[in-house]
Amino acid sequence: MKLSYEDKVQIYYLRKSGATLKSLSKQFNFNQSGIEYLIRLIDRHGVGIVKRG
Repeated sequence: MKLSYEDKVQIYYLRKSGATLKSLSKQFNFNQSGIEYLIRLIDRHGVGIVKRG
């Protein structure tokens, strides 16, 4: 399943507010390692990076 820009931003802010990787994985039907990668990517490059792809 491909995540939309809004989903990616929502995942990022939910994780930063304390949501667990497991709960986010179930909520968005996306694997935990992909969520971890997304969080690291946004931390390093900013939220704008997910808008491009």
